[in-house]
Amino acid sequence: MVQNIDQTKTQSSFPGFPNSWFRIATSGELPPKKILPLHYLGRDFVLFRADGTPRLLDAFCPHLGAHLGYGSTLQGDTIRCPYHGWRWHGTGRCVEIPYLDKQLPQVQIQTWPVREVNGLILMYYHHQAQLPDWEIPAVPELSSSRWTPLKSVRRWQVQTTLKHYMENSVDVSHLSNLHRQTFSSAKSLSLEANGPILTHRMAQKYNLSSLAAGKLIDEDGGVTTIYYGPAYDVSYYWTQGRIKLELLTIFTGTPVDQTHLDIEIFFSVKKMLPSPLNGILTGLLKRDVAHTFEQDLPILENRVDLDHPIVYEEDGPIKASLRWANQFYPVSPEPEG
Repeated sequence: MVQNIDQTKTQSSFPGFPNSWFRIATSGELPPKKILPLHYLGRDFVLFRADGTPRLLDAFCPHLGAHLGYGSTLQGDTIRCPYHGWRWHGTGRCVEIPYLDKQLPQVQIQTWPVREVNGLILMYYHHQAQLPDWEIPAVPELSSSRWTPLKSVRRWQVQTTLKHYMENSVDVSHLSNLHRQTFSSAKSLSLEANGPILTHRMAQKYNLSSLAAGKLIDEDGGVTTIYYGPAYDVSYYWTQGRIKLELLTIFTGTPVDQTHLDIEIFFSVKKMLPSPLNGILTGLLKRDVAHTFEQDLPILENRVDLDHPIVYEEDGPIKASLRWANQFYPVSPEPEG
C-alpha cells in the first residue's frame, strides 16, 4: 500500500509551547550589572542581574513601549527605562517616575520565575503564567573535583520543533546508522516516567577502536538519560574495561518560536587519566559530541510531521516518550501512530 504523505505539513502536532523550564543563558553570560535582551517562546524578554539574583521581565515598558533590553541601566535592584526614566523593580512593580509627583500607577510588567542551577539560568514558562510546581535539580558531579567544570560544546539555531527534538533523542535505531562513527549498536533497556521526570536507560556498544587498545577501554557501555520536562535532559555515558570512561552531558532546547529551537549542549568528563591525557580526552569527547549532533541537523531541519508514522519497538520508546511529553502542553494530543 502506498502511503500518501502530506508534504505541506511542517508544524508539530503539539500546540503552543510546553509549560516547562528552559535554558535562557549561562551564569557566565550574566555577570553582575548585566542586562540581556532575549527572544524566546515567541516573546521578547529582558534578563538582568541587579542584586545578585537573575530577574526576567517581559521586555517592553508599559509607558510607551520601549524595549528595556536596549539602553536601560540598573539602579540598585531596579532597571531604569532609557526612554523616560521609569524604574521597574525585579518583581515587575513601577517604583519611580522621575518627573511625576503623583501616586504611581498600579501597573506591573509580567515577570517569569528564574532559577540558577548547574551554571545555567533557567526560566519557567506557563501559558497561564502559573508558578512552577517542580524544579530542576543540581547535578552532584558538577560540584565534585573529580569531574571537569561544565562547559558548552556548542550552540545552534535549528529549524525544528521540540517534538522532533525529543523523538530524535529517544530514537535508538538511528544511532548505529547515522552515528556509526560513535555507536556500533544500541538497545533500549527501560523507560520510567515519574511526573515531570522521564528516565531512559540504554545499553550501547561504542565504536572506540582508536582508544580500545589492550582492552583498557572496552566498547561495551551504556547511557542513562534523565529528562526534566521536554527541553532539558542530563545524560550519563560510561564504558566498561579497566579504564571506565564517564561523560556527562546536558542538552537544552529552547523554542525561539514555533519552528526554531535554540539548542545548546554542555558537557563534563570524569578525571580518570593523568592531567595532560585527561585534557586530550576531554577535547576528543567534545568534538565527538558536537559532530554527532551535527549529523542530526539535516534530518531535523528537513523533516515533516507524519499523521501515521511507522514505528517499531526496535526504534526505541518514541510513542511512550511523546505520551509523557503531552502533559506539558495546554492541550494534550495523542501521539501519531
